Amino acid sequence: MRLNRLLVVAIVLLIGVAALGSTIKVALVAPFTGLGSILGDYIKMGAQLALEEINAAGGINGDMLEMVVYDDAANPSTAANVIRRALFQDKVVAVFGPNMSSSVIGVHQLAQQAKVPMLVGATSPSFRYSVIPNDFLFRLRADDKVKVIQLVKYAVEELGIEKPGVIYGSTDYCLAALDVAKEEFPKYGIEIVAMEQIKEGDKDATGQLLKLKNAGFDGLIGLTHESEAAVTVNQLRQLQIDVPIIGFSAWGVPAFTDLAPEAAIGVYSVQGFNPIDPDPAVQAFVEAYKARWDGKEPSDPGQAYYDGMYLLADALKNVGTDGTKLAEYLANEANIVGVQGELKCDEHHNFTNVCLISQFDGKDWQIITKLY
Repeated sequence: MRLNRLLVVAIVLLIGVAALGSTIKVALVAPFTGLGSILGDYIKMGAQLALEEINAAGGINGDMLEMVVYDDAANPSTAANVIRRALFQDKVVAVFGPNMSSSVIGVHQLAQQAKVPMLVGATSPSFRYSVIPNDFLFRLRADDKVKVIQLVKYAVEELGIEKPGVIYGSTDYCLAALDVAKEEFPKYGIEIVAMEQIKEGDKDATGQLLKLKNAGFDGLIGLTHESEAAVTVNQLRQLQIDVPIIGFSAWGVPAFTDLAPEAAIGVYSVQGFNPIDPDPAVQAFVEAYKARWDGKEPSDPGQAYYDGMYLLADALKNVGTDGTKLAEYLANEANIVGVQGELKCDEHHNFTNVCLISQFDGKDWQIITKLY
């Protein structure tokens, strides 16, 4: 009789586990060491917040999402290794990241080979669908063609820049943006007077800035990563070169302003996200993020991975875990409203084109205009 009672208890426990559902495993590949590591925590916390909200609301038809986190060190070789592990060993149903454009370009074919969706926050136009037609690759933020077009327009029409000088980095993220700038300025009858490169990790931009000054530039266009943006504006102020400054998305985040809190005052940026945006969806996200993460404020690209988790959850609820069906649904049917507004895949496999032009006042980025 005792054995029968134990058997009954075991069966009840098994039924209880089954009722809770199984787990659906997804990967998050982001830089927590190396170049770009300053963004890793924002990415992870945005994605984790969405995952916890989704699971708390019942998960995916009763199944719970599980996120496995990998450090790609912002290195394409490392990214390839961890993504192979995620796809072929850990058997995830989707990959979030990498967030560095050069890493995406180096690894996106692995997702195609495994037939698993890859949703990234990297912004280089070099992997628009028209350039790299990978049916399994999707972008969660406005790309830098969109942003640099708006940057150039604002620089010319609002800041009155007639002799732009450009400082740019050496990664694909920076070089692709430079190509857009070189295409756009001539449309306004304006030529770039000088272009100077600062490599990632460099701590001195004095020589480049003096060359721009000697070329007669009347406005600085910033197309570098966050750390080099800080080096540039700090030394520009030290040299007492007084010109308007406008940069693309890396120039509009705390990872930049924390390194140049005074020198960044007055800088303009084309942002992907701004936590003081009064949009109710943005403010709900900011409030939830701060509550979950001990008062920390979210930053771009955290909102993109938050939105991305909800996009994937919508797809999973509708078509299950088959990778091809997920990719087809994301490309053709997914349409939700997230932190970044309406999220719907376009012909470039971008889910949004939203960006903001803002100016740093020493505390916040004051929004000048929001573009869709």
